[in-house]
Amino acid sequence: MHPKSRWRILAEQGARLSAGNTRPQSQEEAERFGALFRQGATELARVKAFSPDRRLGEALEQAVATGHFAMHRGERASWQDALQGFFFLVPQLVRRNWAYMATSAAITFISALIAFVAVQLDESTFYLFIDPGLAGGRDPSASREALKASLEGGMDSLGEGAAFSSFLFVHNTKVAFICFALGALLGLPTTYMLIKNGLMLGAFIAIYEEAGLLPEVLAWLLPHGVPEFGAIILCGGCGLMLGHRILNPGSQPRRVAMPKYATQACIIAMGCVPLLYTAGIIEGIFRQSGASIGLRYTLFAAMLLIIGSWLLFAGRGRDLDSTASRS
Repeated sequence: MHPKSRWRILAEQGARLSAGNTRPQSQEEAERFGALFRQGATELARVKAFSPDRRLGEALEQAVATGHFAMHRGERASWQDALQGFFFLVPQLVRRNWAYMATSAAITFISALIAFVAVQLDESTFYLFIDPGLAGGRDPSASREALKASLEGGMDSLGEGAAFSSFLFVHNTKVAFICFALGALLGLPTTYMLIKNGLMLGAFIAIYEEAGLLPEVLAWLLPHGVPEFGAIILCGGCGLMLGHRILNPGSQPRRVAMPKYATQACIIAMGCVPLLYTAGIIEGIFRQSGASIGLRYTLFAAMLLIIGSWLLFAGRGRDLDSTASRS
């Protein structure tokens, strides 16, 4: 058999065995695939070291990578396990790592307070925290009427609101996962992102407070702010945890500690996706509606109660390690 055909078979079988819950049909098939994978790995080392054919090396590398995933993949979690992981494991891990989450929240809200006070003292500092192009006219030069109008419903249809909701979900997810992923760089970019978000939030609220619209702007922000900023704070906490554990892995060797903390951080970050999706729906549809201030504050209280109770109490009394092993 020509070598290229052999590696094409490795790639095709690897892709098939990686899909769903597919398994080899017999012991003989499993042994053949294992032998083919080992041959491919050996050949890849030779090709990378000596062959001038770069395309062959890339094709073989892809085939071996596909085969490796098929050989070493674990069992896929069922949707029941995924739901149990979200409802119970995520809040358990948040409570276990509460210090990082509290630090993330403190960085965000202290930064917001600093910007709020700064804009109160000198309106020109607003432009230090928010780019004029991003302000959309909501800046210190705007009249009270213009600021109030910006808080009123602006969606002409349900479809337009849904599209805006989808855009906001993607944007918020990107911000949250940047806070998480950049934690690997010792947590410094994560800290910067949390400070930046906090400063923008504080400066934004300050201009509405100056216009006498503080209750209105809080009613506009808080319903979607609970899941949105909650998710960003949790992802930021995960990023801080990764950065800290790279520097200080604790009593265990770094090679042992880091996979454990990285797994915990990934589970928490994935648990934030439903929060961001909820925030996108509220921000894209409900927030843009003509709902009264009272109804908006009611929604805020409901979101705070539901998410707060979930994080504080869900999963208590359950064994964390056994829950993690099923998820």
